[in-house]
Amino acid sequence: MATNQNRASLIAASVGLSIIALMGSANAAPPPPPAPSLAQVAEDDPGFDCLTMGNLMCGDPDGKYAKEAWAAWDKAQAWKQLRTAATNTRVEYVGYAKRHPDVDALSELAVPSRHGWFVFRGTLTTEPTTEGK
Repeated sequence: MATNQNRASLIAASVGLSIIALMGSANAAPPPPPAPSLAQVAEDDPGFDCLTMGNLMCGDPDGKYAKEAWAAWDKAQAWKQLRTAATNTRVEYVGYAKRHPDVDALSELAVPSRHGWFVFRGTLTTEPTTEGK
């Protein structure tokens, strides 16, 4: 008879602990939201790395590479390669990339450099040209 009492006590204790565990999990705080992934970091946010995220191209706001970029442009004779290169095309140096960037084939051109690639963009202007005058 002592064995049956031990079994009954053990079952009652197990059921009681199960109920307590269920009540405790219902009152538990929800898990924290997931940390933002690298894909969720916007270009202007801290933690954004232009060389490994987005279009893999960095702007050069302080002109750190501008002189070298234009020298590479001249050396590569890039004006012959830019598809929008008409007499009324304005060309600007827009940035650099470590790997060949995904550029717009109609208006952008990536020129190789010792740092990777310099990126230039050509835009048609409505300004009259002074060539040949």
